[in-house]
Order: sequence, then C-alpha cells, then structure tokens
Amino acid sequence: MQVTAVPLVERRRAGETFPRIPIGSVELTREQAAAGLLAQLDTLPALPVDWQLLSALERAVDEHGVAELDARIPSLEARPEDDRAVQLAFNYAYRLCVEHWYEGALSEEISQYLMAPALYASDLPMQDRDETWLPATDVDGHLAEGIAYLGIRAVVTLGADAEREFGLSWALRDELSAAYRTAMPDTDRRRFCFEVAVNRCAEGPRPLMVWFDDGSFAVGATPPEAPNRRNAAARWQARIQAVREGRA
Repeated sequence: MQVTAVPLVERRRAGETFPRIPIGSVELTREQAAAGLLAQLDTLPALPVDWQLLSALERAVDEHGVAELDARIPSLEARPEDDRAVQLAFNYAYRLCVEHWYEGALSEEISQYLMAPALYASDLPMQDRDETWLPATDVDGHLAEGIAYLGIRAVVTLGADAEREFGLSWALRDELSAAYRTAMPDTDRRRFCFEVAVNRCAEGPRPLMVWFDDGSFAVGATPPEAPNRRNAAARWQARIQAVREGRA
C-alpha cells in the first residue's frame, strides 16, 4: 500500500509503546508531553491544530524543563480519569505521538473521506442505512482490500472529492470530478460507505496515513489505543450494557 521510495521507519524506541515527540533538541514521552500541555492548557484555543500544540510544548520545556515535567507526571496520573483537563492533555499528547510515528514524515489516522472510496472499491456488502455500525476488524479488512485494488494515490485523489461531497461544502453531483463519478457511480453506495467510515472512526485507532517530507505518501500501521481512551471506552461499554440489562 506504500507509494514512496522512502521506507517506513518507526521512531519508537525499544520497549516504548509510543514514539517520542521532537521539541527542539529534546524528545518528550507521551507522559512528559501531557504534563507540559496541561501546564499550557489555558494558552490553547478550543480546537488547537498541531503546530499550536507543538508551540505550547516548546513553551513548557523553556519554562519548566524536562526534569520538572517528569516530576509532575505522578500527580498528573493520580488525578481522576474523568478530569477534563487531564483528558485533553493526554489526548493532545497522543495526537502528537501519532503525528511523529515515522522518520521523515508526519502521520494521522486515515480519515473517513479517504476510507470511503477504498470501502466502495472493496467487496463490502450493501446493507440498510441503519446497519452501518460494523466490527472494526471487518471494516479494516475491506479498507485494506480497497486500497490494494485502487492504489493509495487513487484513494487520495478520490478522497478529496469524497470530502467535497460529504464535508462541510456539500458539493453538488455536477461539481464532483468525472473521475470520482466514474469510479464511484452509485450514490447510495457512496453514502453507505461514507457512513460506515464515519462509524469506524468511533471504534478505536485506525491505520495511519503517512505524508513524507518529499511529498510522497503511504498507509502505515495502526497505532495502539491511548490508555485513557481505552479506559473511557470500557466505561462507556459498561454503561451501555447496564442500560440494556435495565440496571441504569
């Protein structure tokens, strides 16, 4: 699935679950980054982009130093898991770890817009519109099949039109490219595959879309789930089960 002459080389050190985040001359672990981001949380906008998070970490390192961030980790981890500020700090730190997963590249979990054309090209069977919640492993299998069939370059090209059709712009059919309409002519299947992709985004980590510094790209590994997200998901599933059993 890789479309680049550059090999995929992970940045994780031996024995570490997540790669470290490069900040100037130092590299921060996920926990150190969370401590730094918590200290800078009030300086961030409501929906920060990655460069704003990296700038906040630069300030945290300048103001506190890595040793102080290390010293703050035990108190950070001792705070309740439902502490909103702590959740944000760890989620932002996880996002930056994922972004720096590979050498010479930036990464992000593959989007619903890129997943949609790959799922369309796979043998994913059409179902009722209310049957778009499918097991993540099943969706990922169809995703790999579709990417292998189309090639990642075509997925990226078609994904741009999928975003125009299903994103905020809501492009009309005639405004979509001829290549998109030829490759994905069935409107109902396009919508179905997009909804499956959206629901897959809520079902844990997804394969990484890797953007190399030389402009090439590839599909990488699926990162481990963030521990705080895994615990939150477990609590949510327990809550759903309790409702089903009439215990809540």
